[in-house]
Amino acid sequence: MNNLADLETVFANELQQWFPKQCRNLYDDYYLYFLPSTAEHDGGIIITKDRPANGDYQLSQRIPKHLQIDVIKNQFRNVLRTLPVLSVK
Repeated sequence: MNNLADLETVFANELQQWFPKQCRNLYDDYYLYFLPSTAEHDGGIIITKDRPANGDYQLSQRIPKHLQIDVIKNQFRNVLRTLPVLSVK
């Protein structure tokens, strides 16, 4: 991801995939994980209820299950800015 706009787009896409899963089971907890950027690879983010298979992913925080996607996007804007996932190249 080259800039904050790219990161917000990826986050929006993750939320679109998360929302139907969350609605199917309201008791599941989902979390935002991030993969820090390095010189060898760009970072990334995912939303999942289970710890990612790639152990390099780090926990950011839980996704609030009682809020709509637009509200979550606004609330997480500052969180996304702090994640070290933008390209370092």
